[in-house]
Amino acid sequence: MCYVSKNFKESELCCPCCKHYIHNVRLLYSLEKLRRLAGNVPVTVTSGCRCEAHNKDVGGVPGSKHVLGEAVDIVVSGLHPEEVALLCKKVVAFEHGGIGRYSTFLHLDVREDGRARWHG
Repeated sequence: MCYVSKNFKESELCCPCCKHYIHNVRLLYSLEKLRRLAGNVPVTVTSGCRCEAHNKDVGGVPGSKHVLGEAVDIVVSGLHPEEVALLCKKVVAFEHGGIGRYSTFLHLDVREDGRARWHG
């Protein structure tokens, strides 16, 4: 089991089909900060880094931040995605990056090309 930060394993963040992984320190630091803000409850990564083929297979947009290793989809134990989105505003990289709210999960990214918000 290879941890890439205190609470996250490489296997959680890599592409499920080919194990492609891009180590993004800003993303990892921000996920750890979010976990602390949530009271150190588990933050489960449901989708991390994706290769182009897997991104296409799951209906990801071309140029997805997942392909660049800059994004994750997450659920936080015991919290609704709307509650997690409010916590994300306290994490600089997410506040200045992307936050996409869906009914059962949250998309987060550490984009540097402008803040983005959406509901899925």
